[in-house]
Amino acid sequence: MINFIKIENTEIRFHENWPDINVELAMAAINLSRSSTEFNLLMEQTCNQFDFSFFELEVMVLLRSFPYPHRLTPSSLSNSLMVSSGGLTKVLIKLESKKYIVRDANPMDKRSKIVRLTDLGVRFIERKYPTIQYASKQFFESKLSKRELQTLTSLLTKLLKD
Repeated sequence: MINFIKIENTEIRFHENWPDINVELAMAAINLSRSSTEFNLLMEQTCNQFDFSFFELEVMVLLRSFPYPHRLTPSSLSNSLMVSSGGLTKVLIKLESKKYIVRDANPMDKRSKIVRLTDLGVRFIERKYPTIQYASKQFFESKLSKRELQTLTSLLTKLLKD
């Protein structure tokens, strides 16, 4: 875990030293950012055990969540993952070199490709994901009740809706 200045003290300092800001909004933003950073670091450490980045994992999990043959256009991937096409391309090249994905011709648009999870990619993600999910479970269940996790998921989903 990262050694941050205690968040409780941050809230107190805001009230004492900067009372004219909306402390609730400031704390929501800080807490969301810190929680995300802490979670992402844990996921990177876990993925590194498999010579894999968290971003590579996100791409493969998203592809795997679609029905067979587990494929999406690069623009759908970059929009869903909220990354630039250039950032996505670097990860796709890595995944392609590991034989976890292929880029097939798009029958609807000959100028573009469709990213598809290979059988090796499916086997890899299905074999490794339980370990990654266990780390995720430990992160959340060590701090939240089942009901709190459901509420958090619901609230985060609400924040991300268009």
